[in-house]
Amino acid sequence: MNNIVLQKCEEFISEILDFFDSDSVRKLEEMETTLKEITDRFILSLMTAYLASLDQAIVKDKAGRRKKGIVIEQRNVKREIYTIFGLLIFYRTYFRDKRNQEYVYLVDQAVGLESYKRVSGTVAVELVEHAQESSYGESSRHVTGEAISRQTVMNRVHSLKNLKIEPAEKRSVNVLHVDADEDHVPLQNGHNAVVPLICIYEGVEYNGKRGRCINPHYISSYGKSTEELWLEAADWIYSSYEIDDIERIYIHGDGGLWIKEGLNWLPKAKMVLDKYHLWKSIRSATRKQPEDGKALYSAVLNDDRKAFNRIGKQLIKNAASDAEIEKIKECQKYLRNNWKAITIYREEACGGSCTEGHVSHVLSSRLSSRPMGWSKKGLKQMAELRAYCYSGGRVRLEHLQNNESKYSISKKLAKEAANAFNRTTAEKRGNVTILNRGKVIPMFRCLNGLRNGNGVF
Repeated sequence: MNNIVLQKCEEFISEILDFFDSDSVRKLEEMETTLKEITDRFILSLMTAYLASLDQAIVKDKAGRRKKGIVIEQRNVKREIYTIFGLLIFYRTYFRDKRNQEYVYLVDQAVGLESYKRVSGTVAVELVEHAQESSYGESSRHVTGEAISRQTVMNRVHSLKNLKIEPAEKRSVNVLHVDADEDHVPLQNGHNAVVPLICIYEGVEYNGKRGRCINPHYISSYGKSTEELWLEAADWIYSSYEIDDIERIYIHGDGGLWIKEGLNWLPKAKMVLDKYHLWKSIRSATRKQPEDGKALYSAVLNDDRKAFNRIGKQLIKNAASDAEIEKIKECQKYLRNNWKAITIYREEACGGSCTEGHVSHVLSSRLSSRPMGWSKKGLKQMAELRAYCYSGGRVRLEHLQNNESKYSISKKLAKEAANAFNRTTAEKRGNVTILNRGKVIPMFRCLNGLRNGNGVF
């Protein structure tokens, strides 16, 4: 085995030297791409050699396996897995565990390779993080150059779990804002699904005309009940803020029943009907009578019920069809049901809202702005992933790993596997001419660092 490792090292050095041994000047881009390809191949060959050495050490450990009731079932079983260096191909031994009545690849368990997975954990994290911004196919192209299928990317997204941000130290604020709205997302069965989104933030800071929410935290999912969503919001607020210091929580939204449910879960909360939905309702009812529409808008904002009723009667009187009358009555009912949530604008400094912007930015841009159909599982996972990432979370390996049993390798076996590399001595590597000349040039530093184990390419 040590001869194989030595051979790989010599081939790598030779390939590097041959690349630079040219009459023409190497361009920077050429050096970047070619040297990366050479280095990636070299690293993959060392990984293959190490896995073979580790598997051989396990096979030789007959006494240790006998104590655990593990015997050899089949040798040289091929495994392929895509890593950050490219496709890793290696062969390992298949064992039978008599005690647990199962068949296992011990070397896979020893190095943390999950069964039936086609990509390494590091690559899987990159795929998932990229998939929350673009399609599964684009994620595969960006990370692996289409070396794996869209199905593999989707499977990794579906396997996500425990996407939860732990609050930092509790903060003290006087006012909290909670924006609540939903996106309508097409499913694969032809129906649309409602995906709710809650954003908790401390206000808006402006840079010129551009505003930015302060410390936003997003909550979203598909299939969760209204109570579960608001319980999660309440948990975040109680965990992240000094409750006694909060004077008011403003819940901004379109007045839907699921949004008003937040009043039952959040302390010191008041409902605020966002002006986008307020004006949308009035404009829909007064499209053919725009001047009266503006007067109606002013009346409700100023808490003038007399003017509101008078203008409403005038709108109905001047309506040209029964359909228009129906829209006016629906608008009147909507405004009456949310009257306090509208007049609060003149009573308290409740600020505006960003409900539509949140939905567009966090959900719609990935879930519904393109022609696609989602499975229920995929929709749930992607909504939660988007909310997690836009809250500042990063996908980590533990979000993707299964709780498979791991085979413990003793220090003795680990040392035995490493001996193939340790026995590749400096004397055996001493036949590289450029290292024996003693002339310190950039290539000498590079290769000398490789020989002594402290070089970085």
